[in-house]
Amino acid sequence: SPLDTAPRHRAVSDRPVTMACCGKDNEEKETGLIEKRRCTDVLFCLIFAAFWGGMFIIGGTALSKGDPNLLSYGFDSNGYLCGTKPDLYPQDAGNAGITAPDFSKRQVLHYYNPQQYATMHLIPADSVCLEKCPTTTIAAGLTNDAFTCNYHGASGQSISGVGFWDTNYYDKLGATAKLASLAMSGPCYPNFVAYTPVMNRCVPTITEEQLTLLAAADTNGTSTGDITYMLSSMSGDSDKIQEYLEDLLKAWMVIVLCGFLGGLVFSIVYMTFLRYFAGCMAWVTVISFNVILIALTLYCALKGGLIGADEVGISNSGSSTNATLTGNTTSWSVGEDSENAETFEYVTYLMAAITGIALLFTLLMIRRLMIAIAVLKVASQAIAAMPMILFSPLIPFVLNVIFFGWACLVAVYLYASGELKKDDAGTVTISWDETLQYMSLYHLFGIFWTTQFIVGLGVMFTAGAIAAYYWQRESMPKSPIRRSIHRAVRYHVGSIALGSFIVAVVQFIRAVLEYIDRKTKKMQEGNPILKYVMCCVKYCMWYLEKVLKYINRNAYILVAVKGYSYCYSAIHAIKLLIMNMARIAVINTVGDFLTFLGKIVVTGICGILAFLMCDMDQYTDPESANYLSSPILPVLVVVFIAYQEADIFMGVYEMAVDTIMLSFCEDCNTSGGPHFAPPLLMSALGKSSKKTKPEDE
Repeated sequence: SPLDTAPRHRAVSDRPVTMACCGKDNEEKETGLIEKRRCTDVLFCLIFAAFWGGMFIIGGTALSKGDPNLLSYGFDSNGYLCGTKPDLYPQDAGNAGITAPDFSKRQVLHYYNPQQYATMHLIPADSVCLEKCPTTTIAAGLTNDAFTCNYHGASGQSISGVGFWDTNYYDKLGATAKLASLAMSGPCYPNFVAYTPVMNRCVPTITEEQLTLLAAADTNGTSTGDITYMLSSMSGDSDKIQEYLEDLLKAWMVIVLCGFLGGLVFSIVYMTFLRYFAGCMAWVTVISFNVILIALTLYCALKGGLIGADEVGISNSGSSTNATLTGNTTSWSVGEDSENAETFEYVTYLMAAITGIALLFTLLMIRRLMIAIAVLKVASQAIAAMPMILFSPLIPFVLNVIFFGWACLVAVYLYASGELKKDDAGTVTISWDETLQYMSLYHLFGIFWTTQFIVGLGVMFTAGAIAAYYWQRESMPKSPIRRSIHRAVRYHVGSIALGSFIVAVVQFIRAVLEYIDRKTKKMQEGNPILKYVMCCVKYCMWYLEKVLKYINRNAYILVAVKGYSYCYSAIHAIKLLIMNMARIAVINTVGDFLTFLGKIVVTGICGILAFLMCDMDQYTDPESANYLSSPILPVLVVVFIAYQEADIFMGVYEMAVDTIMLSFCEDCNTSGGPHFAPPLLMSALGKSSKKTKPEDE
């Protein structure tokens, strides 16, 4: 027969292939994985390169004009930036006796009035720029260094020989002003404890030793408890953050072993488990789903009185409307009235219909479920044949880290390129001209586009390698991953740029809608129709983005396998998805469940192990150098790292499943296909596993 005598056909075409935007230049049907190809979507490759030229220009402009001091230093109460030598604001320039401050050596911002600490998150506290944070306290005596004063020019005092911006003049005050200062009525304020610079802001450091000394100091009747409360309002958060950071440093071994190593090991173990038990897990899932539906239907029938007492062991006692459920040793009341029983009766009919449809759907989908299980197993085999593919996400990960580092740096400098302005109320804001605003929008779109471009690269790298297993198992090249990367970078950068551009446009529109939504909140509160329309538009754009990402994913797979242009691949992928809708639905449902279960299992195991390690003596003994104030943060970090690693590895598995499935659909789409499906898939179809040329069928 032709199946027995046909020569084996290598699943690689050596004919160069090129495509127009939405079609192929050659109409001859190509089979297998196309190795020799031409560049696709060259126009968008050039557009993307030109766009990045603009990104570099914006980056250079931002780095040259931006002032990072706007972010690293703080503004004092008068709106002047510490660590700089600012010019006077127009509002201050006309005041007599005021000169431009020179804060080039005053780099730290100090909030000198402790009474305002409790409300400083709502109302800005009074502050001044200092050369260093105060370390001398009133416990050492009522000396000049034990007080921090408001700027002399803004204090209402008139002291000879003291400059407008001086803050160290307590010893020159009169007796009345000194008493007022000790009572925290100004113009100077006592330093109750030493302060430490944190991000160029002075933060109080509260220790038991300082509080003991403070109890014996002259505080003008202010109790130590009140002082502690005022200071802790500001230092509490920073102290907590410091404790958490110390816990992370002390628990580094827990994070490394349970997070990084545990996530890696258990992800690989789970994927190995899937290779051998994917079928069993899939069948258990499907059967359990149907059993649960049947149980729910019976329960609703029981509550609705459609099932008699004799059938389920229920006895009705007396004339009460309550039914007593009697087991072997226990009885309880269900307490239902006629109205509830009628409701449950209707729910029973609905559940019975759903259960019947589910059972019928399951019976009709048995063959497709077998194909789905075969696809899952083949995907595991493909990963086992090239285990290094598990680390292929490292390439887009590194690219993302580099890009986001650069993008954040440019964004910070763009923000810092604005001009400081002070209004009549004394509020200082940063104003950006129209050019900077357009540059910011350009940069934002560049972030969306480049991020999606890197995602597309990752998909192409993995899909091209997995496709080699499907189409070239018996003659697979030694380095399928390297060859896949070469094909994607050499020929298909333009296709990735086009697909990522489409998604980026939708993301940019969503960002604009989010901005408009926030700006029109008050208007929407008085107009429910406008609020409803805004919600609908935002949801539609969100859904459109999800659809486009799904189409992109499958289009990239076809580009990686066949070398088609993006438009043709997207259209062809949609056709394949529609023609194989039932198969793909079953595979996606089963595959998504198993991969999600894998993420939860890996994360849970790593989290439990982290808790157990944190419960060891070296972390729970208060005398130990590695004592943890709380294991919560280290465990949360472990859980986060483990989930991210599991997501990366399961993402490779999901990509392998999608590639095998789409390759199988493409193979079935050929005359007499499939021709190159692995034996597992062929046996699921009930066909021979021998490959034949399409023209021999």
